[in-house]
Amino acid sequence: MIPLVILRKDLAFNKVMESIIEVLKGVAATEYFHLQSKRKSFDEFEGYLRDLFERVDISGFQHPFLGGPASSSNIVMITSDSGFLGELNMSVVNYGLAQYRSDDLLTVVGKEGVRYIGEQGIKYTSFAGIDDDISYSTVIKLRDHIVNEFFNKKLSSTVIVYPHFVSFAVQKIEQFQLFPCRFLFPQESGSGKTGLGQAGFLQIDPSEKVILDSPLKSIVEYLVKVWVGQLIHLIFWESKLSEWAARVMHLERSSNEIRDQQKKMRLQYFRTMHERSDKSTREIFVSRMALRKTGAIA
Repeated sequence: MIPLVILRKDLAFNKVMESIIEVLKGVAATEYFHLQSKRKSFDEFEGYLRDLFERVDISGFQHPFLGGPASSSNIVMITSDSGFLGELNMSVVNYGLAQYRSDDLLTVVGKEGVRYIGEQGIKYTSFAGIDDDISYSTVIKLRDHIVNEFFNKKLSSTVIVYPHFVSFAVQKIEQFQLFPCRFLFPQESGSGKTGLGQAGFLQIDPSEKVILDSPLKSIVEYLVKVWVGQLIHLIFWESKLSEWAARVMHLERSSNEIRDQQKKMRLQYFRTMHERSDKSTREIFVSRMALRKTGAIA
């Protein structure tokens, strides 16, 4: 039987913990809705970008961005620096490691992901986690690293693994292929969807001839780098929304567990109180019966 003093302390501690969790949950929910309200739309920018891709004819043009010999890959994993997100971070890391081969490169964003990767004894390049106020300089830093690694190491592909925001209660780990990106140029046969906005923003007559003032190589590299930066920015937003939503759901589960534990402890406390009361009553009754038999009381 647990002493009543300990049960009282446990009940008081659980009550304090429940209050703290409720406060943390409220803060996380507020941050989530604040971040969602600040989310910017890139539809118009994506539309202009898609128009430009449509007007660049790459027929017969060869470039590493458009595909090349099979070689190593760079797997970029987006994790978090925040607490209460162990399950989400582990899901991202496990998804990325499932595709990892011995000659591949790993790029890890977020110290929690770095910690998990470090336990595997695998070489990696790390970046700090995403701040709540997503800065363009952070996006550019990661973009330049990804592009430089692709060129310098003569990689065949680059993929980003990140937590995709589906809804407040659902976050899904997804992979996006950055390179090769021949699919960006719609006039290429068999090209896939780019995810970019609808075309038609530039309002250029398709029959008009487009004159390229710079070498095609420079144009392709510039457009692809702009696209990569814009895509990383969107992925950062998706990741931050997923982080705050996952934290709220985790704290909600913890709050429910605390309440269930509190109910069990309260029942145990009252049961112990009743048992002690019954024991005291029986002891008093037995004592009075013994005293009557000895004639000590009438």
